[in-house]
Amino acid sequence: MSMGNRERLFSAASELFLEHGYNVSVDAIVCRAGVARQTFYNHFQSKECLFAEVVKGCVQDMLAPLAEPSGELRQTLKNFAQIYRGRALSPQGIASYRILTSQAQQFPDLIREVFSMGDGQLVGRLAVLLGNAMATGQLRNVNPVFAAEMLLAMLLGQERTQLLLDVPRPVEDEEKKVERAVDGFLRMFAPDQAIDEPEISR
Repeated sequence: MSMGNRERLFSAASELFLEHGYNVSVDAIVCRAGVARQTFYNHFQSKECLFAEVVKGCVQDMLAPLAEPSGELRQTLKNFAQIYRGRALSPQGIASYRILTSQAQQFPDLIREVFSMGDGQLVGRLAVLLGNAMATGQLRNVNPVFAAEMLLAMLLGQERTQLLLDVPRPVEDEEKKVERAVDGFLRMFAPDQAIDEPEISR
């Protein structure tokens, strides 16, 4: 099935944002999509709106394992971790992160909206999953947002910063890295553990 105009614009914008950053023009997007300029505005109010939609699309695959958990917490977290790392640390993921950080001062409202649609939604959905695990005694009862943020930090570590700066890293077995991070997280928040938890204001 051929793509409609909205899908062509979305695909073209995704490619161009990754290739050239946020400052790519609407004219370049419609040229790559092969549609008229007015067609763009028939589907998207502005380039900012399209950019936010592109970022939202990128995060949806990461949310899938959280929307349909496997039933066993460790396996659900492993499934999520593999997709999250695969997306966040891919060349496209690093390019997206670079775009967001480069535009934060120029377009603070847009970046806050994008964060809410992306990482903010990701933390929220993961916190719900972990909160349910706490309620059933699978994890120690702590602030689920704190736990979600801790897990995400453990999954990326210094790797994203090193990839942003093009710092070489040794080749490691990806499955083992995921297992070490998930198992370390589960040990940290095991039900029989008792550590002081920092307060997180929201």
